[in-house]
Amino acid sequence: MNLDALFALNCGMYVISAHYEGEINGCIINALIQVTAFPPQVIASLNKESYTLSLIKQGKYFGVSVLDRDTPLQVIGLFGFRSGRHTKKFDQVEYFLGKTGVPILSEHIVAYVEAKLVRSMDAGTHEILLGEVVETDFVNAEAVPMTYDYYRSVKGGKVPRTAATFKAEKVELEEVERYRCRVCGYVYDSRFGDPDSGVPAGTRFSDLPDTWVCPICGVGKDQFEKV
Repeated sequence: MNLDALFALNCGMYVISAHYEGEINGCIINALIQVTAFPPQVIASLNKESYTLSLIKQGKYFGVSVLDRDTPLQVIGLFGFRSGRHTKKFDQVEYFLGKTGVPILSEHIVAYVEAKLVRSMDAGTHEILLGEVVETDFVNAEAVPMTYDYYRSVKGGKVPRTAATFKAEKVELEEVERYRCRVCGYVYDSRFGDPDSGVPAGTRFSDLPDTWVCPICGVGKDQFEKV
């Protein structure tokens, strides 16, 4: 069985969010789909260890911010690799409260959905949530939604291929340097640099400033290994 074939399934990149008794939080998911039209309902999958899941089950509502292709890796790292039990994630981004009180990102999203929790189903390591849509709208209808495949194969811890700095053929290096983060798996590639953090294409790993950190999980250079 080749599990890599599952990457062919069409998945998106979303921030699912919730609130309960003054607490708000959100996390990255890629498993979300509309399953009925009348009434409009969606299903989402969250890991059982997720703090956001606990807020959804208590607050009975959840929001979904549909990320666009230009979403910085720092935003994905904030919501994907840090726990809301220790980090006030929404203190670091622009957001607004939706009709149901759930936080919705106001930047780097195409649209949003607010849903009332109808029921949940145990799926081993995860729980499947069924929600009835109570509000939805565009924030930037002209933006292009980020798919999971785009995140993996194009952004991939680098920059979009549409970015002006994404021109590897013009970078003259005797040797391409690639270093992998031991914590989250992000790969720093010297051909592309890290423009989101102000590091231009062609910058060797050894030339990165000591203050540089992984754009995904925030650890320092000492947590990287050469690949």
